[in-house]
Amino acid sequence: METTKAILVELGVAPDRLKTEIFGATKPTPAAAGTTVKPTAPATGPLVTFSNNNKSTKIHIDQTVLELSEELGIGIENSCRVGTCGVCRVKMTSGEVSMEVEDSLTPEDKANSIILACQAKPKSDIAVEA
Repeated sequence: METTKAILVELGVAPDRLKTEIFGATKPTPAAAGTTVKPTAPATGPLVTFSNNNKSTKIHIDQTVLELSEELGIGIENSCRVGTCGVCRVKMTSGEVSMEVEDSLTPEDKANSIILACQAKPKSDIAVEA
């Protein structure tokens, strides 16, 4: 949206003539690589590795990949948090998850191991590209 606004201004549209609306959550700011989280209670679930951020930790039972990523400051974009918008799609490179809702995933997404972070609950140790 910011790029479109910049292009319009460059084309001569007055900034006061530009109107925008933003729906959903804003993108969280990622924490520094290698930082660790001190959870309030020890997590006993599978190990989740966020390969792009070089962070991994065990997940709490019934916690989603998105919720864990927020604790770690990973910065997975999200919006609806109920599995219908697809904004939180990430590639899982290993492991297995369960998802109650996967409405926004196409058959091709599923074949390419794309998961919805807001719905994904690890059934085994997993690695995701985030």
